[in-house]
Amino acid sequence: MPTLIEPLFPGMALDAAERFAQDHAGSRGFGDADPVAEMGWALTLVPEELGGLGGTLADVAATIEGLATHGVQLPVIETSAVAPLLLQANAESAAQWLPQLCDGNARFGVLAALSMPLRDVAVQARQLDIGWELAGSVRGADVTLSPTHRVLAARVQGSGEIALFVLDADRLQPAATYRTMEGRLAADFALDALSVPASACIARGAAASAALARADQAALLLTAIDTVASLAALLRATIAHLQERKQFGVALATFQALRHRVADMFVRYQAAKGLAIHAFGEYDAGSASLDRTLRLMKVSHAESARASAEAAIQMHGGMGVSEEVLATRLAQRLIASEFRYGDRLTHSSRLLREDAATRAKQSAVAQDTHTRSAR
Repeated sequence: MPTLIEPLFPGMALDAAERFAQDHAGSRGFGDADPVAEMGWALTLVPEELGGLGGTLADVAATIEGLATHGVQLPVIETSAVAPLLLQANAESAAQWLPQLCDGNARFGVLAALSMPLRDVAVQARQLDIGWELAGSVRGADVTLSPTHRVLAARVQGSGEIALFVLDADRLQPAATYRTMEGRLAADFALDALSVPASACIARGAAASAALARADQAALLLTAIDTVASLAALLRATIAHLQERKQFGVALATFQALRHRVADMFVRYQAAKGLAIHAFGEYDAGSASLDRTLRLMKVSHAESARASAEAAIQMHGGMGVSEEVLATRLAQRLIASEFRYGDRLTHSSRLLREDAATRAKQSAVAQDTHTRSAR
């Protein structure tokens, strides 16, 4: 069965990330180091003409897949995808900030809750005569690394339009810092009438909304890749454990009940992989139905990930509750992924609302057509 578990994004990017993950397996932090910057992963989506690698989202996905093989936690989604996509909201902001990122003069994080869709903007922005005033709270933002700047989305009071801001990280002091379920360092921030200069706003209106939508889609898609890669790694670890451990003088892998549970995990993995590949195809093609596909995938992946995580922990027995064991860290990662950028209930409710709105619109069109024909 292990030969049937093939990588999603084979190549040099995957190999480099996997080697890094192997060297840092079990690490709970990197101190003042910034591996994402040091490995060049933050430059993946930056165009070559601005000093970046000119890569695609598939290259970021390969990095995420490689790190997941050994359960290494790094905010690659936020620093290598979300932040660069937001900074490319328009040509001016890209030309101003991305070269600084490539030169190493700036490192960017994202001030957004890990548990909410990026398009759920909680911060309010009020335009002043000489700048902006930001107010609101962000709970559970990733602070694993120490960026020099953070990118923030806010809703403009009065107009309701989206505005994007780049803020000096030193001006944002967390109200509380803690570890998440999967071991990431997170913090809560409270913005109490924070005054920022006019230059801090890098985009607003349609351009900002479009960039935020692209970043939100990328975050959901890359979270799905992390889920699939973690499922694959968990499956390998579980099979190896059952082959090595013995009970009553025989390997656990010979027990029919356990073989059935592994087969169920494998089927869930294959289904999750198929959904992720399909969603990636829609992303590359710019499909109009991408948001719906991502929501449906999120709901399906959440169920598969939780079921596989629980099965693996049970099959590992007492070892399954020790964080020294890779399978345990992967199980924590999978369960936590359910809540990244909106849990299954959030996305299910939005699917229902969108379907209801579509049906109402179709009904109105049909009624109008009927009325016209009756005349």
